[in-house]
Amino acid sequence: MMKNQVNALLVMSSLSGMVWAEDKIEQQITRAEQLAIQSAPDNNFSGKAEFSRFPVMPSKGNVAPAIVSFEVGAITHWHTHPHGQYLIVTEGEGRTQEWGKPIQTIHKGDVIWCPPNVKHWHGASEHSPMSHIAMSPVATDGKSVTWLEKVTLPDAKPTSESSKNSKSVVLNQKQLSLIPIAAFTARGDIEKLKPALVSGLNSGLTVNEIKEVFAHQYAYAGFPRALNGMLTFKSLLEEREKKGIKDTQGAMPSTLPSNTDYYQLGIERLAYLNKTSIEDNSKPLFDNFSPTMDHALKAHLFGYLFSRDNLPPLERELVVVSTLSALGGVNAQLRSHLRITQNLGVDATQMQKIMTTLQQAIGNDLANNAQSVVQQLK
Repeated sequence: MMKNQVNALLVMSSLSGMVWAEDKIEQQITRAEQLAIQSAPDNNFSGKAEFSRFPVMPSKGNVAPAIVSFEVGAITHWHTHPHGQYLIVTEGEGRTQEWGKPIQTIHKGDVIWCPPNVKHWHGASEHSPMSHIAMSPVATDGKSVTWLEKVTLPDAKPTSESSKNSKSVVLNQKQLSLIPIAAFTARGDIEKLKPALVSGLNSGLTVNEIKEVFAHQYAYAGFPRALNGMLTFKSLLEEREKKGIKDTQGAMPSTLPSNTDYYQLGIERLAYLNKTSIEDNSKPLFDNFSPTMDHALKAHLFGYLFSRDNLPPLERELVVVSTLSALGGVNAQLRSHLRITQNLGVDATQMQKIMTTLQQAIGNDLANNAQSVVQQLK
């Protein structure tokens, strides 16, 4: 995308573009997916090149572009620009806010136009650094910006230092009913899985939520067990339909743009779940010993599967913790996901609920092992 952005800047002077009217008095954000990628004309380029046509900034003075890089959590003070400002996000995730309006999230490839004298700020997100190209026309007095007061942010999402103070959740029966479903599927115990599925439906789980359990679970228990679980569920629904039982289908997941970078999305999701930095999670697994596994973990598991928003992150982690506990012999991975459940607000009291439900599903030995891993987190 960065290459396309540079190409766009090079050809902007020779190509007409959309001009934002000067009477617009609020920030305008053009998302990366809205920027149409076009082939560069053969009469001006040798070889294949592409560009994205950006909105043109109404300029009333000389423009001196700058590249600005923000560390995680770093932001500007409130400020204005006499002739406006044009930002192109080149890396990471950031935030921007116009005075009196909500904070907006901006990502790599997004383009922001802030009109003249509109009070605003911008910078990195709580979990990601951010870089952008800034272009601000210079006024006749030589100034391109007027700095104002420091920004007072609302309570931010917890960082790695404050994750222990995350707001605690209270697990309900619907959430707890995921545990035996995942555990019995991982163990291949179809006989016990069917009543667990019925209990889950009776506790409020929808058909599509339970489908997501098996879709997510295959990454941990393997396709054979996950497929057997899905087929068992399909057969159960057919039986219930013949009896006149109408189960709630529930929401389908949101559809992301076709050009979504799931690898980058996975890196950002890992940073959020682990309460660590984007940079830490950008490093390849095993020092790039297996690029295939690195891509599968980040792009598919944490990128694609976690993007399916009809089963929230905490519910997905309950499925994973139950699956790994039932499998046994994977304490390193179990420890990581138990820590994530803590990051998502599961305190000691709620963790005991999970352990008790696990014990009822998988027996004392495996549940005691999971409990010992919990103790290692303290």
